[in-house]
Amino acid sequence: MSDVRVAVMEDLADLMLLEASFPEAQRWSESSWREELMGPRQQVLVCDGRPGLEAAATFSVSGNVVDLHRIVTSAPAQRRGLARRLVGAGIVWAREMGANRMLLEVEATNAPALSLYGSVCFHRISERRDYYGPGAHAVVLEREIPAAGMATVGEGEPT
Repeated sequence: MSDVRVAVMEDLADLMLLEASFPEAQRWSESSWREELMGPRQQVLVCDGRPGLEAAATFSVSGNVVDLHRIVTSAPAQRRGLARRLVGAGIVWAREMGANRMLLEVEATNAPALSLYGSVCFHRISERRDYYGPGAHAVVLEREIPAAGMATVGEGEPT
């Protein structure tokens, strides 16, 4: 199984290959990923494959809140728990950064993502109508990040 590690700038080309799994209109640009990799309050985590990357997630911290910006998983690596492991590692990083909650937005019709986030203790707090374009609404989800020593679902090994 792929280990989770912190991404480095040399991963940029492989991150762009992962982006190809999205419809063109939903893909992040190379400059967006570069900004995530270089940001002082960002963390990009990846799972290595053979060859390239199998999955990636990016987070940013502001005060006591961490935002989960994106998770990308290659088609062959989907449904293997990599996204869940990336979220768990992101929760650990968020705690180290002093955060006590994590937020994200996901398209309201993205059932697999909503299922994943529900399984790791995210709950719905809001909706953003037309966020992704006319008729494409976003659901805003949140989860608490417990104090150190209080592991919850989504960290480390699945429970």
